[in-house]
Amino acid sequence: MRALNDLYRLSGSPRVHADTVRVTGVSITQTGLRFLSLIEDSPRISASELAESADVSQPTASRGLQTLENDCYVVRHQSDVDGRVSHYVTSAAGKRALQKVHRYHVDRLALSLADVDETRTQQIVEVVDELVARFTATAEGTKRRTA
Repeated sequence: MRALNDLYRLSGSPRVHADTVRVTGVSITQTGLRFLSLIEDSPRISASELAESADVSQPTASRGLQTLENDCYVVRHQSDVDGRVSHYVTSAAGKRALQKVHRYHVDRLALSLADVDETRTQQIVEVVDELVARFTATAEGTKRRTA
């Protein structure tokens, strides 16, 4: 239980995020980074789809998208089907920002595993993959529904 709690705290740590911003030079909030990653993984996502994916309210998603758009990390496009709906895609600047952040996180992970043999590293990867899949599967029915 302690290890799981430590992992949760670490993944959401403001200090870890501040280090990421400082080292990469990518000035973005934790929520903005989360949204940007979701947009990159789901191109042409609407605000309501982002809200559902991120498990936040529609107004929270809309504010986050507006900030990302103002910072030139995403581009908004009108829907071809419904003119009232906008879709968001990651801009070139957003892609570069994500690449910097992901490279930094991969480098930190590699450093933390530098003294671990390849077999054990592969075991860790498999266990983390399985844990994420299990958490995702059990969380599907518990998502918050917001307006």
